[in-house]
Amino acid sequence: MERFDLPKKASVLIVLLAALAACDSGLPMGPGSHTEPEVIETTDFHGSLEINLSEFTKTDTGIYHKSITDGAGNLSVGAGDTVTVYYGAWLSNGTPLDPGEIIFIRSAVGAPAKTLPNGGGVIPGFDQGIDGMKLGGVRQLIVPPDLAYGNNWVGAIIPPGSIMIFKAHLLRINDQVFSGE
Repeated sequence: MERFDLPKKASVLIVLLAALAACDSGLPMGPGSHTEPEVIETTDFHGSLEINLSEFTKTDTGIYHKSITDGAGNLSVGAGDTVTVYYGAWLSNGTPLDPGEIIFIRSAVGAPAKTLPNGGGVIPGFDQGIDGMKLGGVRQLIVPPDLAYGNNWVGAIIPPGSIMIFKAHLLRINDQVFSGE
């Protein structure tokens, strides 16, 4: 039978309680100190991202987007559509994040978009940023912190107040699939 080391258990309990207290107090969690949220218009984007804001369109909500490939056909993404998007993601300092493919149902006004099959969330800036894209289109998005992860740490990689940069390739709208042609 294993013998419990009370001082060791007490140390673990104290660390756990301190972490929970920090969460409850509204203090940021994660490595490093909290910084002010980034502002798209004053951020010095890493050169590898090749961002020239004058080439982008700014939406009413503050998202910047630029069409790299327009896509084809008359069908474009709207509220309530089920879409599949392949994306790459970066921080403003050029740090690449894991690329992936996401399937989600676009939100109606005032409702969050939901991933399929598990119903998780999609950041509002990504959902809003693909609005109006055509099948096969590729769009670069610059999402302000308040439409990304806000003032929260995401793992130990994405600090609070981070701008998110995406390259989104629209592969499917409802039952229409991009054929690559």
